[in-house]
Amino acid sequence: MDKAIDIVYIRGKIPNDIFTTLELKELLKGYQNPGAKIASLLHSGHIISLRRGLYTFSEPLRRGPLSDGVMANSIYGPSYVSEEFALSYHGLIPETPGMVTSIAMGRSRMFSNDFGVFTYRYCRSKAYSIGVMLAGAEKQRFLIASPFKALYDKVLNDTRWDGDDPECYLEEDLRIDLEVLQTQDKQTLHDLAPFMEGHLRKLYHFLEKL
Repeated sequence: MDKAIDIVYIRGKIPNDIFTTLELKELLKGYQNPGAKIASLLHSGHIISLRRGLYTFSEPLRRGPLSDGVMANSIYGPSYVSEEFALSYHGLIPETPGMVTSIAMGRSRMFSNDFGVFTYRYCRSKAYSIGVMLAGAEKQRFLIASPFKALYDKVLNDTRWDGDDPECYLEEDLRIDLEVLQTQDKQTLHDLAPFMEGHLRKLYHFLEKL
């Protein structure tokens, strides 16, 4: 292989903006040391590491915007984005979280890269697949918790609340916009009902009356 192979050639051969070491090594198999070439591409900034073995191109080389949701789904899975990230995405809280939290079938993990911090909580409930939806368009589609599922995941993992005064907890602690929440389809809430016990049951009764 011509040792002058450049990033434009690599970009043209890799169809997606997120790709693996295996894809790179297949293109670089003519090199005696493909790993050294990958290290050079990282050092030059042409490619960016998302986690070990997973990369994206630098912004000028990407074919479109790269969303946090797409990265989160790709970095560790199976998983879907939830909690504050999903609550913000659905307009239920005013803040944009500085960290992307996902719920995963595997053990809890955390990854930090140039784009931010991505955390993954182990799924503590058999309700994993309930209320998970696709968001985004075309190649930027990703799995995300629907509004009530994101709230369920947040409260399930929040040890600060004992079930007293759900309205105060939602508005003051979580900063949930209850007017926006009232407009959401409650089918997911009803589907989650069998899995909502203890303080979550108190939350269910409050939400059902909204």
